[in-house]
This record gives sequence, C-alpha cells and structure tokens, in this order.
Amino acid sequence: MDKTIPTHDPQTGELNPYYKDLVGEVNPLLCEQYQSKYNPKFKIGDKAIKLKGYKFPCTIVSVFKTKEGNIRVVGEMDDYGLLHIFNENQLDHRLIPPSEYHK
Repeated sequence: MDKTIPTHDPQTGELNPYYKDLVGEVNPLLCEQYQSKYNPKFKIGDKAIKLKGYKFPCTIVSVFKTKEGNIRVVGEMDDYGLLHIFNENQLDHRLIPPSEYHK
C-alpha cells in the first residue's frame, strides 16, 4: 500500500492544505517552477464555451494534469449535464450570452 502524502488533488489540482503538517516540509508544488508551469486557464466554476465546431456552453467542473503534464478540463454542458474532457485550447471563457448559443 502506498503511504506517500499527496501533494495535490489529482482531480481538481488543488494543493493539499495539510502537506506541511503531515510531512514537515513545504509542499514542493509551491515552488516558482511549478507555479509557472501549472497555471491553468480555467478554474472550477468558470463558464466556458467551445467556439469551433459544435457549441458546448458549459461550466468547468474539474481541472487536472495528465501523466505527461498536460492540463485538461472537464466541462459540464449547461442544461444537459453532459460531461466532456477538453484540452484548454479547445475552450474559451464564455464570450456570448446564452440566448445566442443555438443560433
């Protein structure tokens, strides 16, 4: 059984607030190098839309890093609840009003 203390939540990317208390040292993910590399475009609760191809107005419900270190976001489609995993560059912060989605 792996007994290592996690540095962050793998689903949300949030840092473990108890890391220093449990390990006795500063969370290594707080270093400047990590902060500059892991600077996601979205955070949970942000409103976003897929502008190319089909429309996908959504709310961001998860932000995480893949094993390769790429950032992914999960959007929950407004009104339908459909979940979809996106690369950050596939979405943009919501720029158009909801009344324009289906035109």
